[in-house]
Amino acid sequence: MKPIIHPADYYRKILAAQPHALKSLDASVAIVKLNRDQQVPEDAGPAGRWYYVIAGAVRYSTIRPDGRRQLLDLMLIGDFFLVGSSQRDDTIEAVTEETVLASYSGARLENLGERDHRFAREMREITFQSLERSRQQLVVLGGVTAADKVSAFLLHLEVRYGDQRGDIRLPITRYDLAEYLAVSVETVCRAFSDLQQRGVIALIGIRTVRIVNRNALQHQIGRKYPNAGLAAVSAELRPI
Repeated sequence: MKPIIHPADYYRKILAAQPHALKSLDASVAIVKLNRDQQVPEDAGPAGRWYYVIAGAVRYSTIRPDGRRQLLDLMLIGDFFLVGSSQRDDTIEAVTEETVLASYSGARLENLGERDHRFAREMREITFQSLERSRQQLVVLGGVTAADKVSAFLLHLEVRYGDQRGDIRLPITRYDLAEYLAVSVETVCRAFSDLQQRGVIALIGIRTVRIVNRNALQHQIGRKYPNAGLAAVSAELRPI
């Protein structure tokens, strides 16, 4: 009879197989499992708590004055993020069922960083990762049209989740993507339909997109930059 693996042990094995900056803490890390729309636990301490996404996705959102929700950040598999007291007016919650996180005490990480210069460099690495995620979001939101924004988002996802056929399993729904792009869900659906009708992408089921014409997708986000793709746009937005 095949032994039953405790969920925490199962996800520890997944964590062990994933490259990330805090590998030295894999054995002692706490595993947090969340359902969709469940908030990520806060830490009452001043240093907050760091999390690493093992499976699923997490959204960081706020409510706009008009009552609409705006996604400020989207954390996917392999991303670190901090939950601290400064974010109490906002919401950090799981996007998918069985979102699983590795949880690290911010105070412990600070103490380790003060004693170990190598570990301090690892902490800087996860901080820079958060800044890079914000930069990528600026690239996505910098599109003139919804099709521009969706194209930039798909190219960003392809780097992380695309397979050899160009298939991308979307980690979020159209509704979440609309809030991330600050447009209506109807606008997002029209953008997907437009790209599909022009033969740029193919929709395979509800959550899978296949990139059919990558050059056209890159050109979609590079109208100001002829023959340029995401890298050129990103370089233009990178601070000097």
